[in-house]
Amino acid sequence: MENGNIWRLYGHPSAATTALSKALSASVSKEVEAEITAAIFVINASSGLDQNTIDLWHAYDELLMPRILVVTGFDEGLQDFDDAVMLAKRLLDDVATPYLVLHDDDGSPCALIDLESMKINNYRTGELVDADPEHFELVSEFREEYLTQLDAVGADGFASGIFFPAIPVLINNPEFELGVDIVKKYLNQLPSLS
Repeated sequence: MENGNIWRLYGHPSAATTALSKALSASVSKEVEAEITAAIFVINASSGLDQNTIDLWHAYDELLMPRILVVTGFDEGLQDFDDAVMLAKRLLDDVATPYLVLHDDDGSPCALIDLESMKINNYRTGELVDADPEHFELVSEFREEYLTQLDAVGADGFASGIFFPAIPVLINNPEFELGVDIVKKYLNQLPSLS
């Protein structure tokens, strides 16, 4: 809870819900709560979506509840962030990807590229840099899709419960936490209840 707002976390324990609960000050829940400000749904890219999480997501449709999809576990197996987003688009909603994961030379996730500003936040080094032409080319289709989605819903789409960002998060990494700051940024966009 921040700014008088209350949010709840939903998802299977394999998706690091306990660690995210602490990092985001959000209690884990298993039921719809109409009085909250936002719902944070967490899925593990390697485990996929369970039916309860799917049902809870759709139960919030009628409430126009702001929802964020947090994707964890994309560093654990064969499935990556993009695979999890494709699954979510089929089973949940037309989630948007404002950030994409960039990998280090060894293949491990280390940075996020902001598709709106084209800035790269390297969580391993703490550097924030402009994307180079190679990155522009690499993410051009994803960026175009994201900007089209954003344009269609307007600046208040998330707060209105009609725009659903999917954010990649690594929370149990001993070196750094990737993406937690982005989730907080979205939650802090919501109007204060206090």
